[in-house]
Amino acid sequence: MNSIPINSAQSSSAENKPPSLPAFFARYQERIDEALRAELVDLQPAIYDIHRYYMGWQEIDGTDSKSLGGKRMRPTLAMLAADSVGGDLERADPIAVALEYVHNFSLIHDDLEDMDRVRHHRPTVWAIWGESAAIISGNAMLKIADTAAWKLRAAGVDDSVALEAEAELTGHYLKMMEGQYLDISFETEESVSVEQYLDMIERKTGALIEASIYLGSLVAPRLGPDRVKATALKAIGYDLGRIFQIRDDVLGVWGGEETGKPVGADIRRKKKALPAVHALSASTGATAERLKQIFRTKDDLQEEDVNVVLGEMDNLGTYDYCQSMAESRWTDCKRMIESLDLSGSTAEDFTELGEFLLVRES
Repeated sequence: MNSIPINSAQSSSAENKPPSLPAFFARYQERIDEALRAELVDLQPAIYDIHRYYMGWQEIDGTDSKSLGGKRMRPTLAMLAADSVGGDLERADPIAVALEYVHNFSLIHDDLEDMDRVRHHRPTVWAIWGESAAIISGNAMLKIADTAAWKLRAAGVDDSVALEAEAELTGHYLKMMEGQYLDISFETEESVSVEQYLDMIERKTGALIEASIYLGSLVAPRLGPDRVKATALKAIGYDLGRIFQIRDDVLGVWGGEETGKPVGADIRRKKKALPAVHALSASTGATAERLKQIFRTKDDLQEEDVNVVLGEMDNLGTYDYCQSMAESRWTDCKRMIESLDLSGSTAEDFTELGEFLLVRES
């Protein structure tokens, strides 16, 4: 039995190159990179060299690097949202920088929690400098994010709006931490419902994506926020966050070369992501008991165990179930985008983003 479902989405991605990032990412790339680098420019202790390495600017030995260091999705979304309301990008710079540093703080710690040795095709912080250095450097990166957000007033943002944005940022990264805790705790739960899973991803991943779009639209207008439009964009961010994580969970099971993960990676970790939640709830009889035993064991899984789970997911149509959930969310999200009077080509940019998130390979 072929344990990887063969359907139109996967067969097309196998025949063609992986989908590229939406074109609008390039529009903001240089601006974002300069602003991120500026936040570390005067910081000399070696801990900040760890940050420069993780952001993709340095190699381990301190020499310059041309590593990409990630997509910079969250600051890009903040910039796109600022443009979508006809705002001033300079006013959005501090919040864009803060969002990216919060995100990378979470990744440094996430790599340690999962004991991942590679991210973005490079060794992770803990794998090079050790667990203690990963904890401390991650914590320091979170404070750099706070320091960046405090520069909103210097960028021309009214004090009351700046205070609101800082509070929203803090609230959203707390939600992110709550989601990460739930994700870890699910690994020892006998069963997790779809509702529990959705609550977890809305916190773990959705919170920062929602915040990126909302805060970019909140701080950028020179004459103050358009509350109606900012609230609508926040709802779009909420849905895009769900779509992003559902696709991420698909790649965690059926990923490949582009993801840097082997097929079945999340099964080996016994993660209760959406594919596992569906398989555990939809399987019956002896197979259901076998799956429960596999996800319950404290021992490392054998290839036979992984193949049993993949085979049952294939039988149950789990891949299509997950993709359908993401596509359903995108249908509603796209309708919201089309209903808004957004500036320039930004509605088309948001649409391109949503369609990319559904099929991305990394």
